[in-house]
Amino acid sequence: MQEYTYAEAAEKLRIAETTLRRWVSKGRVPCHRLGRLVRFTEDDLAAAYQACPALAGRR
Repeated sequence: MQEYTYAEAAEKLRIAETTLRRWVSKGRVPCHRLGRLVRFTEDDLAAAYQACPALAGRR
Protein backbone atom coordinates (compact mmCIF):
# COMPACT_ATOMS: atom_id res chain seq x y z
CA MET A 1 0.00 0.00 0.00
CA GLN A 2 1.39 3.36 -1.07
CA GLU A 3 1.65 6.00 1.65
CA TYR A 4 2.27 9.69 1.06
CA THR A 5 3.74 12.47 3.18
CA TYR A 6 2.08 15.87 3.42
CA ALA A 7 4.24 17.18 0.58
CA GLU A 8 3.61 14.17 -1.66
CA ALA A 9 -0.14 14.15 -0.96
CA ALA A 10 -0.45 17.89 -1.60
CA GLU A 11 1.42 17.50 -4.88
CA LYS A 12 -0.83 14.61 -5.91
CA LEU A 13 -3.94 16.65 -5.03
CA ARG A 14 -2.39 19.72 -6.70
CA ILE A 15 -2.98 21.97 -3.71
CA ALA A 16 -0.65 23.81 -1.35
CA GLU A 17 0.77 21.80 1.54
CA THR A 18 -0.55 24.43 3.98
CA THR A 19 -4.05 23.92 2.57
CA LEU A 20 -3.78 20.17 3.11
CA ARG A 21 -2.54 20.69 6.68
CA ARG A 22 -5.48 23.00 7.37
CA TRP A 23 -7.98 20.51 5.94
CA VAL A 24 -6.51 17.70 8.07
CA SER A 25 -6.72 19.83 11.21
CA LYS A 26 -10.38 20.58 10.44
CA GLY A 27 -11.10 16.89 9.77
CA ARG A 28 -11.95 17.32 6.09
CA VAL A 29 -9.27 14.89 4.92
CA PRO A 30 -8.57 11.59 6.70
CA CYS A 31 -5.01 10.57 7.50
CA HIS A 32 -3.06 8.00 9.49
CA ARG A 33 -0.96 9.11 12.44
CA LEU A 34 1.90 7.30 14.09
CA GLY A 35 3.17 9.56 16.80
CA ARG A 36 4.12 12.75 15.02
CA LEU A 37 4.21 11.14 11.58
CA VAL A 38 1.22 11.73 9.33
CA ARG A 39 0.69 9.64 6.24
CA PHE A 40 -2.01 9.47 3.58
CA THR A 41 -3.17 6.44 1.60
CA GLU A 42 -4.84 6.36 -1.81
CA ASP A 43 -8.18 5.95 0.00
CA ASP A 44 -7.49 9.08 2.06
CA LEU A 45 -6.77 11.06 -1.09
CA ALA A 46 -9.92 9.71 -2.74
CA ALA A 47 -11.87 10.88 0.30
CA ALA A 48 -10.34 14.35 -0.14
CA TYR A 49 -11.84 14.48 -3.64
CA GLN A 50 -15.23 13.56 -2.17
CA ALA A 51 -14.96 16.17 0.61
CA CYS A 52 -14.07 18.98 -1.79
CA PRO A 53 -15.94 18.96 -5.12
CA ALA A 54 -13.57 21.64 -6.49
CA LEU A 55 -10.82 19.01 -6.56
CA ALA A 56 -12.88 16.66 -8.72
CA GLY A 57 -11.71 18.36 -11.90
CA ARG A 58 -8.05 17.98 -10.91
CA ARG A 59 -7.81 14.20 -11.14
